[in-house]
Order: sequence, then structure tokens, then C-alpha cells
Amino acid sequence: MRVIQISTCLFLLFPLARATVAEQALGINVRDFGAKGDGKSDDTVAFQQAMDQCSASGGGIVSVPTGKYLIKTHLTIPKSVTLEGVWRAPATVDQYHDPKDPKGGPELSGSVLLAIEGAGEEKGTPFLRLSFNSTLKGVTIFYPEQTKTNPPVAYPWTVQSAGADNCAIVDVLMVNPYQAVDFGSIVAGRHYIRNLYAQPLRRGLYVDLCLDIGRIENIHFWPFWTAADENSPVAKFMLEQGEAFIFGRSDWEYVTNCFAISYNVGMRFVRGIGTGPYEGAGNYLLTQSGADMCNTAVLVEETQGHSGVSFSNSQIFGDVVIRPTNNGMVRFTGCGFFGSVDGARGTALAKIAGTGRVSFSNCHFYCIHPESRKSDTMIHVESGRVAINGCVFINSRNTAGVNSNPVPIVLEPEVRSAVITGNEFYGKARIVNKAKGRVVIANNVEETDEDPDPAKPGKEPQ
Repeated sequence: MRVIQISTCLFLLFPLARATVAEQALGINVRDFGAKGDGKSDDTVAFQQAMDQCSASGGGIVSVPTGKYLIKTHLTIPKSVTLEGVWRAPATVDQYHDPKDPKGGPELSGSVLLAIEGAGEEKGTPFLRLSFNSTLKGVTIFYPEQTKTNPPVAYPWTVQSAGADNCAIVDVLMVNPYQAVDFGSIVAGRHYIRNLYAQPLRRGLYVDLCLDIGRIENIHFWPFWTAADENSPVAKFMLEQGEAFIFGRSDWEYVTNCFAISYNVGMRFVRGIGTGPYEGAGNYLLTQSGADMCNTAVLVEETQGHSGVSFSNSQIFGDVVIRPTNNGMVRFTGCGFFGSVDGARGTALAKIAGTGRVSFSNCHFYCIHPESRKSDTMIHVESGRVAINGCVFINSRNTAGVNSNPVPIVLEPEVRSAVITGNEFYGKARIVNKAKGRVVIANNVEETDEDPDPAKPGKEPQ
């Protein structure tokens, strides 16, 4: 009897506490603050009020039910708030829906945010800012006034850090952002992105000013919006000016399952914009990632000198360019290279310069695109250090196509060191060595694509 009385007293004394727990479990709904989701009414104020109240109450989830929510200006997700739509994986679009619509009106469902502010202002206010411990989750973002029939109109960044750590993006589709995610112009340490699909028109993801480990997983930059019209002005613009990933200063950035197709530059590594502790370039570890059909698939302008950049188990279709400004390490392990898309950078696969060391281990090289075969050299090392070990060069005189068998490796006089050992060449090895530095070329096997002569012993390795 005493236990029952105590329980009853607790219930009578703390009814408000019980209600608060229930409300937190259910979260806050933007519709309760007046959001219409009809694609016509301006829902900006309703969204911001819902998120601000959630933050003032200690944080939590602000739910966005199915609908098309017009946001005429911009939003800030406050501290400890998650703005969450209905998706539990990134959505996609039916790009073939209503092909006569000049604005490309794709069929969009779920929790859709319509962004319209900032046309013509590349450096304007971002559509959405993330604060400390804030998350954008389960939504689709679409720019309805961006058209496919003309070259893209510039817009500000879609999502940007507000100068805080622990910003996160999860299960999001950005259909046609001009610039998708900026975790570089302002500090965004320990950022986290998982499952982001997007067709950024000018810039995809920019990382910089990160002194604590960033993690990005399952980013897919693909023509969700224009796949049905690959000859559109938008697709042309992306091949001429688009940059999918831009990596500046970040310490221990983990990049997993990230992909980009049909950009001018797939992955670009640059010196950061910061000074003092933020000065310098980055340290990036990339696995199961790559760039497909990009003019320059990997562009290294600078990496962190003592750590550098490491690719593993990745696929790369497009030029690999290491600029003379680089003095850090660039490593490729267990990667596949498919050559240049157009041969416009002077090689069929890679151009290497700088004072840093570039290494290829257990990789395979095959120039598959007819345009890449117009170049005379696959890997052209102009300066610096290079190591090519245990790799396979597939092109040979038996490869179909005109000029389909470029010289595999050329070392220019400014090369400081080269270690080229244990490789297999389907054709002739043809390693052109003009280097004045220290070079080891040994134990390579050539002409393995030729039918063996049973009357002759195997050829001795070089």
C-alpha cells in the first residue's frame, strides 16, 4: 500500500516532467509552427521558429513531414538540433519525368526543401547553416529556378558550417545545387557526412580549416538532374568548370566510398586558406573511392609534407596530375587507372612533378578511351620522386585502336629518384630513363601478352 501511495505522489508531483519526456521523444514538427509544405507558401519563419524553440529547450529533433516546403531566404540549424525529414537513405529523382518542362521539374517526394535565394550571388548567404552538434538528415533540396536549358546560374553554398565543430549531414539528396557543401570557408572540425547524393554544378564538397578528424562516407556526385540530357548546357558547364571534391587543410580526414562522374576535376588537393595552426595542406586517407570520366580525375597541388594523401582500392578514370608545387606524399595502393579522357594534358594517364614522392603499388593501368591513346606516354615523370612496384601495364601492341600502346614510363632529367621494380608489362617495358637522380629499374617482366614459344625458354627478367 505504501508503494502505491509513493507512486501516486510521484505522478501527481511531476506530471510536467513526464510530458516533457514524451514531447522530446516525439520531437517538434514544423507543421505545428505553421509550415504548409504546399510548394507555394513561404515556410521560412515556421522552420526557423521550430528549430529555435527546440534548441532553447536543450536540443532535439525537428521533424519535416512529407511535402514541398518553399524557403524564400535561408535557415540556420541551431546548436544541438537535428532537422530531419522522412528519408532513411538518400533519395533519387525520376529524371525522365515531364521532359517538356523547361525548368526540368523532376518528380520529387518525401521532405523537399525548395531553395530560391541568392541567384547570381556565388558568395552570398548559404541556404542552410549548421551550428555546433547540429545535423541535416533525411531531406531533399531542390533549386526550382535553376534550368537545364541554359548555362547554370550561380548560387551560394547550399550547406555551410556556421563556424562550429560536429556538423553532420546524413541521408540527403541535393538535386541541382550550384555549390553543395562548404566545410572549408569556416571552421568545421570533426564534421561527419554519410549518404549524400547530389549533382553539384560548380563545386561539390569543400573541406579546409579542420584540425580534428573529419569523416565523409558514401558521397555520390552524379547527374541525377540531367542524366536524360547529357548534352545539356549544364553537363557541358560541369565538364568545363565543375569540381567535385576540393580538399584543403584537414588532419586525418577519412574518405570512404566517395565517387564523382563527369566533372572537370574529380578530386583536387590544395593548400588551405588558413594561417597559424591552420596553415598548410591536408592529410587524407581515401578508400574505395574515385573519379569517373573526369578531365582531371586527381589533381594534387599540395599535400601535407609528412603525411600526404593515400588512395587504396580505388578506381580512377581521367588524368592524374601532380603539380610542381607539391612536396608531400601521394600514394596509390591496389588502384585501377583507366587513362585520360581526352589526352589534353599531354599524357595518356599521369603527369608527375614537384619534390614529393608519388608511389603506385599493386595497381593496374589500362588506357581505354580512344582519345587518351593519342598521347605517346602513359606516366610522364617531370621531376620529384616516384615508385612503381608490383603493377600491371595492360596496353600492348595487341590492344585494339590506333596508337593504343603508348610508352609506359618516361623519367625526365629532374627526377630525383625512381624505383621501378617487379612490374608486369603486357607489351614491351619501354621505360625511358633520362633522370639524373638515383634510379633502380629491376625485375620487371615484359611481353606477357605474346603467345609463348614452346621451343624457347622463358625470357629473363630485366
